[in-house]
Amino acid sequence: MSSPLERLYKTKLALLATISTVVGIALMVLAHWADGHAAGTWLNNLPVMDVGSALFTTGLIAILFAYIDQADAETRANERLRKVLVEEAPAIRDAVVDGFAFAPESLTNVASDNTLDRIIENTLGIRLGDKELAADAYQDLKEQVIGAKRRQVDARVSVALTPWKNGPASGEGSMFVATISWESRVTPPTPVLRFSCVSDLDTYRELSVDPTSTISWYFPRFNGLDAASPEVFELVQVAVNGKNQTVRRSTRKGGQVFTCTLDNDASLKDEATISYTYRVLVQRHGHVLHLDLAQPTKDFRAELWYGDCGIRRMNVIDYLSGPRQPRHRHLDASDPSPSVEVAYEGWTFPKGGVAFVWVLEDEMSGDAAAPGTPVGAPVQPSAGHRR
Repeated sequence: MSSPLERLYKTKLALLATISTVVGIALMVLAHWADGHAAGTWLNNLPVMDVGSALFTTGLIAILFAYIDQADAETRANERLRKVLVEEAPAIRDAVVDGFAFAPESLTNVASDNTLDRIIENTLGIRLGDKELAADAYQDLKEQVIGAKRRQVDARVSVALTPWKNGPASGEGSMFVATISWESRVTPPTPVLRFSCVSDLDTYRELSVDPTSTISWYFPRFNGLDAASPEVFELVQVAVNGKNQTVRRSTRKGGQVFTCTLDNDASLKDEATISYTYRVLVQRHGHVLHLDLAQPTKDFRAELWYGDCGIRRMNVIDYLSGPRQPRHRHLDASDPSPSVEVAYEGWTFPKGGVAFVWVLEDEMSGDAAAPGTPVGAPVQPSAGHRR
């Protein structure tokens, strides 16, 4: 069945043929009439007969031939097109591949997100030689990187451990005060920063995966202290591009939240350098302090100082998800400024981080740990960091 466009074309062609034929006949009749009448002698000076013959011939013969030859003409046109495509297919293919390889932004003009995902999965499958592995790997990459709303660059964190003066120096109830400072360039910055400390483990787990939570810290109720105590968690400072921000503190049963709303500045739309410092209590016999990365991070470095803390040895366990080997640096406890540092150059994916694990002097000398607390037991869960 003919398409509407083809039927319209035939109708227009028939109408044009009819008009051309009728006008041509009329002009030839007019030319014959002028030959036999004195009033029409002036028409003899005009090519009325020639024009009429041309129109009649065009309408009756040329257009009729086009109708007859239409099927053959379409066949010849298709054959020419197929020949051109066959001859130029390699050049067209190379041009398309080169265009996508060297001008990837052109893909966004011709392909949807789903099409781009299929292209990436298929290409990765060819490169790896395993379609199933490529699909699973790309799905994980999408969830961790593409699904992340923000990225950070040049992330620097420094931790200083000092003994807690308001409790026993050792044994049950002994604590370290950890002063933790973060600084990084965030793209794009979030308009609100939330720092939470809770004593409920389920709430802590929810906050750890909440993209609107900047810091979540878990502190179990212990010796009259809980997460709502000012001594347990304190936000010292928040700065954006070097400018200090106003912080509001709110408390509830078993927890507290510090909220910072960033100033409405046009320069914060693309990137901002965000830094903050907070203090937390860490149980000495927890033996571990985690620093977690909850978003794609490029160039990460963490350093911890532990002088005058009664720590015999400090170990660093990194679980940074990247292909390179992190760099470690240790200054032993005998050094005037004992410290450890871990640095990673390049991108690392979310859910990575580092853990600082220590061994206490009093444990090495045979002193008893807190009653009911086995030496090395991780009493203090890790802190989750989301920015």
